[in-house]
Amino acid sequence: MFGYMAAFIAIVIIVLWVFQIILLDDIYKGTVKTETKGLAAAITIAAKLEDQGFRDKVYDMAAGNSSCVSVYEIKGGVGREIVNAHSQNLCIIHSHMLNESFLANLYANAKNSRVYLEDIEGFGNDNGSILCAKVTEIDGYDLLVVVNTPLASVDATVKTLHIQFGFITLILLMVAAIMAYIISARVTRPVADMNNEAKKLALGDYSVDFRGGEFLETAELSDTLNYAAGELSKLDTMQKELISNISHDLRTPLTMISGYSEVMRDIPGEMTSENMQIIIDETKRLSTLVNDMLDLSRLSGGSRKLNKTVFSLTECVSATIERYAHLCERDGYTITFDSDGDVAVEADEILILQVIYNLISNAINYTGDDKRIHIEQKTINGNCRISVCDTGDGIPEDKLPHIWDRYYRTGDFHKRAVSGTGLGLSIVKNALVLHGSPFGVSSTVGAGSTFWFELPVFNTDED
Repeated sequence: MFGYMAAFIAIVIIVLWVFQIILLDDIYKGTVKTETKGLAAAITIAAKLEDQGFRDKVYDMAAGNSSCVSVYEIKGGVGREIVNAHSQNLCIIHSHMLNESFLANLYANAKNSRVYLEDIEGFGNDNGSILCAKVTEIDGYDLLVVVNTPLASVDATVKTLHIQFGFITLILLMVAAIMAYIISARVTRPVADMNNEAKKLALGDYSVDFRGGEFLETAELSDTLNYAAGELSKLDTMQKELISNISHDLRTPLTMISGYSEVMRDIPGEMTSENMQIIIDETKRLSTLVNDMLDLSRLSGGSRKLNKTVFSLTECVSATIERYAHLCERDGYTITFDSDGDVAVEADEILILQVIYNLISNAINYTGDDKRIHIEQKTINGNCRISVCDTGDGIPEDKLPHIWDRYYRTGDFHKRAVSGTGLGLSIVKNALVLHGSPFGVSSTVGAGSTFWFELPVFNTDED
């Protein structure tokens, strides 16, 4: 911080040195030239106004600017002096104006350029002077205004500035040190504190509190980091729940497979088809869970590409329902399907089949005691909407945005699915996002939930 402040002060000193020392003489001369031209212009304007006090005004202007002024009336090439205001002991005007050739040459230069400026060196004093001549036409004759302004010495000023710059540099360096300390205390200290909190966050401590101090940028940074810490805490909790739930779903079938296998090995007469079927069912459940995890990984990772074909969405729903015929017969579930006709869509048939299957599985897991699931197909504004309704407990409104997360549960315990693996809704979300299709859920606590998605209807009559 001190280095930056010192660099800034060095730049300021250099700029001041250039303008106040190196360019001082040129700036001073430029200022005097501007003032001299302004005085000549003011005298010309006063002459045009034909003011009765013109002569007195010229004397006042000359004295006020410490300049010498001569005004001539030029007729037929002959000049007649009408005002002579001499405010300096020695000036080039009153030393040379008696020379007609000098006056004629000055008049010619001013006539050609309207305003003539000349830097006179070594006359009047060692510093020289500025000579200005201006010609204006008034009522058929030319008015020549000549102004001579002496230049003052700047050597003493430069020496004084040299000494001042030494003191200024020391004072500014002291100010830089003090400012660096104050700024570091107010700006860098909050940054250092946030850095320490970030190290704790990297070690898994999500109770950190970032404080950005009084400045807008650090305050916004601290708010962002606090928000990130909160989101990381939620993500860590979800990750732990995910591992716990997956471990539970893996452990259950593995335990049953191991248990029934040991019974069939150790107890005579237990090698029955019923025990074998249980092992086969649990093996299928385990295989389904692994496959769903792989599918979800490919969908969320972007490695799964769409393979779009034209197929009947109505037949796809009907075929999926038939897969639950054994479950309906065995456990008493009732699945009904209403459609407004056979509708074709262009999509990835395998993924859409997974979407429908997982929505029905989710409805089976959470439907009410009547074990009823209703599926409806409607065509709305060129889109085919599939809705899957259950009669379960419903989902609170504040939890609706989270149900698409993998293994998210609305209750306080992990429920082993009657059908599916618990990853279904996350697979549904990723598959529909990949299609760019709208989807959603509406639910009333105590009255069940309705999950839906839409696909554009494929018009077979198009050329």
